[in-house]
Amino acid sequence: MASPKEASSPVAQAPESSDSGSQDNRVVQGKQPLVRVGLFERYDQVDFRVKGPFKVTTLDGEDLYTGVDTDLRWRCKVETSQPARFVYSILVDTLETEKEAEEIAERLRKEDFPARVLPIGREVHIAGSVIHEGRRFRIIVGAFDREEEARPLFEKLSDHGLEFHPHILRHRVEEATGQIEFYDAEYDRSGVVELGFRLVPEDTTTETTIYDIRVGVGFHWEHLEDRVYRGAIEVRIDNTGNLMGINELLLDDYLKGVIPSEMHHTYPLEALKAQAVAARSYTVAKLASRPPNDPIDFPATVHFQVYSGVTRESEPTTTAVMETAGQVLKSGSRVCEAYFSSNSGGHTESKEFWNPPGEGYLEGVPIMDKAEAKKLELDLTNEKDVAQWVRSYPLTWSNPRGTGIDILDRNARYFRWSVTYSRRDLEDIIQRKLGFDIGTLVDIQPLSRGVSGRITELEILGSHRNHKVRGELNIRRVLSESTLNSSCFIVELLMGDLGDPVEITLIGAGFGHGVGMDQTAAGVMAVNGKKHEDILKTFYKGAKIEKIW
Repeated sequence: MASPKEASSPVAQAPESSDSGSQDNRVVQGKQPLVRVGLFERYDQVDFRVKGPFKVTTLDGEDLYTGVDTDLRWRCKVETSQPARFVYSILVDTLETEKEAEEIAERLRKEDFPARVLPIGREVHIAGSVIHEGRRFRIIVGAFDREEEARPLFEKLSDHGLEFHPHILRHRVEEATGQIEFYDAEYDRSGVVELGFRLVPEDTTTETTIYDIRVGVGFHWEHLEDRVYRGAIEVRIDNTGNLMGINELLLDDYLKGVIPSEMHHTYPLEALKAQAVAARSYTVAKLASRPPNDPIDFPATVHFQVYSGVTRESEPTTTAVMETAGQVLKSGSRVCEAYFSSNSGGHTESKEFWNPPGEGYLEGVPIMDKAEAKKLELDLTNEKDVAQWVRSYPLTWSNPRGTGIDILDRNARYFRWSVTYSRRDLEDIIQRKLGFDIGTLVDIQPLSRGVSGRITELEILGSHRNHKVRGELNIRRVLSESTLNSSCFIVELLMGDLGDPVEITLIGAGFGHGVGMDQTAAGVMAVNGKKHEDILKTFYKGAKIEKIW
């Protein structure tokens, strides 16, 4: 090792960044791209069944079995493996221009932080045209063999007073290796392959069922579920030396499995169409930023877009995808990263405060008519105004009571909410989530908020130590057994006779990060006659709908 802490392999050699001229040309019939969706990872064995004719190939496309048409259940498992090796660095910020990034990196270097700039992203080409330019420039500091070795530098940068929210980033410097055994239930067909294999449909109706997919990992709805997929299925050794699964299929076929997982099929068609355009835009934009050495484009989880394969497809959601085929939101020459969340609580959040850099079309705005917004005139970065906001029920599209659509009206429970803990229960949760004991919980103090009132940084005060938590998702996780509805909340303490809190109540608004389209509000707007174009204009300021295939 170069030093007791610095990693022996420099991050600059890791295949993290892309060449500035790289492109994505995976375009097939209908001029739409193929996407590769991560279905699962860290499995030691996987069971599956294929309905319809298919073939089994190596990852390089060499045929192992062709013309297979059987109803037998199959299994695959790791035979031998060696996990990938990583180095760990601190990601300070991501900027649009190399000049801006270099200026900040130079500033950090002058303060003895080993900063450098790495380009990421690529152009996305469809039908011979550049439809999205995804180049960005990351400011990276340090390189360490283990994550815990990077943490002191992370803490130092976090307390430095910068206007950024750094986090630890890992870079793969050695690929995982290994062998996978696969076989059917009667052991008529079997084999051992290096790195992985592919199940390739030989008919458009062929579908693959994968058993016991872990769904909602880390959230209160976590469970196992059997799911059905169209398109090719790839099973390979993941970074941990276990199994990962990938579904490769056309982008709009992918969306047919996304829309019903993100918005219930009973929502009005215009809301479903708005969801389809937003999801397609988000997908295309993210294709441009995927690491070139990653076998997947994006995961199938809530951390990207929930994708359930064929399992939850329905006629209304498929109609929404087909009637908006090829439509995306664009801001200038770029496809919009059209974020969305369940319920904004009546005011969306700016991407700048949640996940820099900001985007002009993702400004936080009140989801109500101008007269109502002017009447309130609240500054939700201010503690007093936030307290008034979460205790009130303003006239906003985000409050769905009375629409006549059951699943939509039930979202009213997320518009305003509260949760109460005993002090000891919350202390136990915080200790488990942080990994250390803060002692007796004294207070929870918000330090900064976004324009929607969502907390972006807070401090937990304890008798043993205080601890700052940054990032809305981190905040939601630290203060809940699973995850809080949102980080837009105020803290009320019920004090005991000894002057310590005995009960803590969080009173909040909304569900999710609040950036981009409010799905509940979109449903209410559609009930009230709004078309999908008008719904999208509300949430993505200045963006225009364009048909790119």
